[in-house]
Order: sequence, then C-alpha cells, then structure tokens
Amino acid sequence: MKNILLTAIIAFFTINIVSAKAKIPVCIPCETIQPIQELPIDSEIQKLAGQKVNLSYINNEYGILWMSIWNTNGRYVLSDISNNTYFEIDTQAAKILKEKHSFDVETANDPLSFWKKIGGKLVFSIIIVLLIWGVIPSKNKTTDVKQINI
Repeated sequence: MKNILLTAIIAFFTINIVSAKAKIPVCIPCETIQPIQELPIDSEIQKLAGQKVNLSYINNEYGILWMSIWNTNGRYVLSDISNNTYFEIDTQAAKILKEKHSFDVETANDPLSFWKKIGGKLVFSIIIVLLIWGVIPSKNKTTDVKQINI
C-alpha cells in the first residue's frame, strides 16, 4: 500500500514538473544600461545631478536566449548607482566630462563587447543555418548488396 501511495505522489509531482511550460527569453527591444566609469563623489557632475551618478552606456537590445542579435540607439548617459534611472548628458555635463574626466561623449566609441556586437549574430546565424540544413531531406543512396551463401 505504501509503495502505491509513494508511486502516486511521485507521478503527480513529475507530471506537474513536466507540464510546466518552458519560456524562451526574448527581448524585443530591451533597454540595457551598462556602467562605464564611476565618477568621483566630489565631481561637478554629481552636484549638477543632485545625487551620485556614473557614466553609463544605454542601448536598445534585440535578443533571444540571452544572445544579443541587434543593438540600436546607443548613447552615453548618467545613471544612478542602481542603474534603474538615467539622465541625458546635456552640453554642460559633456563639457565637464571632457575637461575634468578626459572623456569626450561625442567622439567616444560604443563600449559593447564582441559578444553583444557580433558574437550573438554569428551564433544565431549558425543555428538558423543548421536548422535549415536539418530540414532539407538528404538523398538516400541505396546500394546493391550481393547475397553470399555460406
């Protein structure tokens, strides 16, 4: 009796676990903020913002399965410590960043890593090619086999 009850409980929990639907993480578009440089507390930019801010890079990211497929609208901003809110860099803040912190917002390149720029596109392309190649039927070549009597 105990074995039947134990088997029923295990079967019930197994069915519940298996029936849970898997969710594929898709990001169309997700706004991502990456901190670039921590600014000193006594900086004039901290006084302009009224709180502790960092220099960050924000962009819209299109991705699937934690792979960045495409990035758009990248720009430098000032973000708070938790990276939840950001402030656009005005001309006065850009001037302070250039003079005091030797960082020119207008001529700086985007700081995205290889994985976010190109790597996700390569992996995604390879997966698509493999899926298409797997769908294309292969030609089965039949060969004649001679029967040998022993």
